[in-house]
Parts: sequence; structure tokens; C-alpha cells
Amino acid sequence: MFHMSREIYDKIEELGRLIAGSPEFAAVKQAEAEGQKNPQLTGFVAQYAGKQKLLEDEILKDDKDFDKIGALTRELDEICEQMHAIPAYAAMRQARDEFDALMQGVNDVLRSVVEPDVQCSCRGNCAECGGCGQS
Repeated sequence: MFHMSREIYDKIEELGRLIAGSPEFAAVKQAEAEGQKNPQLTGFVAQYAGKQKLLEDEILKDDKDFDKIGALTRELDEICEQMHAIPAYAAMRQARDEFDALMQGVNDVLRSVVEPDVQCSCRGNCAECGGCGQS
């Protein structure tokens, strides 16, 4: 079973609150709310989920219909292409990408503290470091 000290838990909880209060997280929530108000986007999302389920079911069959798998895959690609053309989807994707970059930065800093690179002494603040070139 997984255990952690209260001190570690408290610091993780504090970090979680900081992340939840970040502009990147707020932008994701706002973009998702706007996306959920867009009937065209929600329709495509529902279509995609339905086709994805059909594809998964077909792939799991012992006697696969490869023509059906190909057709469903093409339909999913078409739905994706149509979704990508919707500005609300683009806004959601951009906000999610920016939030993902924030989280990657958090993970990078944690990793550098837990397993510091011998060549890097910036401890996550690469702007003040010239050693590792990971800016």
C-alpha cells in the first residue's frame, strides 16, 4: 500500500492549489466551458465517441471485419478533421497544450530536484543557468 508523510502530502496539496489557481488552468476550464456550449462541437464529440466504441468492439472480435475497421477509422479521421476546423476546439486544444506545458515544467523541476543532473545546478530555474542547455 502507498504511504507518504504528512509533510509531503501538505506540500503536494499546496502545489495543487497553486496549479488550480494558475492562468493556464483557468484558461482550460474556460475553453472547455465554451466548447460545451457549442452544439456543433458537442455533436462531433458524441459522434466520435460512438464511432470509437464501434471500432473498439470490432477490434476485439475474434472474427474481425477489416473493411469495417478501415471504414470506421476513416470516419473517425473525418470527424476529427471537422472538429479541428471549429474555433472552440482550437481554443480548447491551445489552452490544454499550454496547461500541459505547465505540468511538464512542474514534472521537470521535480525530477531535477529528486535526481539532479551532475551538469545542471539550476534546480529548475534554467533562466539563471547556462550549464545544461535545457532552457
